Amino acid sequence: MYRYQLHTHSSPASHCSKTAPEDFAQAILEGGYTGCVLTNHFLHGNTGIESFISWQAFVEEYCEDYYRMKNVGDKLGIDVLFGVEEEVSKGLEVLCYGITPEILLAHPELENNDCKLWHDVLGESGVLCIQAHPFRRRGSIPNPGPLPLDCIDGIEFFNSGNTAEDNASAREFAAAHPELILTSGADAHGVASCCIGGIETEERITCEAVLAGILRHGTYTLL
Repeated sequence: MYRYQLHTHSSPASHCSKTAPEDFAQAILEGGYTGCVLTNHFLHGNTGIESFISWQAFVEEYCEDYYRMKNVGDKLGIDVLFGVEEEVSKGLEVLCYGITPEILLAHPELENNDCKLWHDVLGESGVLCIQAHPFRRRGSIPNPGPLPLDCIDGIEFFNSGNTAEDNASAREFAAAHPELILTSGADAHGVASCCIGGIETEERITCEAVLAGILRHGTYTLL
């Protein structure tokens, strides 16, 4: 069985993190996980990258954390997968799985943080949009709750940064909508929390497309 952590923020791409991507690779190995998805905050979220630059320049700088982590991960035998977390509506965010740097570069229209646009454009490339911590209650999220269902493929069922009440609300919503894909993530900003939650699979996840396929077909167990 293979374990993967699906929600990770590194520095400098995510302003909220102080942890270098290389440090996460080592922690994932020591925590007994096979790999993780690096889901740094993108253009309209809590990004650590200057946003007033061209689309290509922003994407290229955003991807640097991923390439740094993947370089170490390859040496350690850890699968490092590319991902994105973007704010698409007043504090509400989606996690994108199956996305690649090439897909991002090819779609500068995603500079518009409209949830339906992100879902539809990325869906054409097989990318899944999963709402991150949909019921998180914080001051930065004026109206917590699910995005329109035609804008998401699923929800984050468990997030270790949530309160028990937040996660209970996600469980209740998931029970009422069995068609949704469910994920679990650490929302890790430091190495101490990077091996919490995630998924367990019988198939090793060697690339972003394989991850999207496993999530889409439900061939995994939530941790």
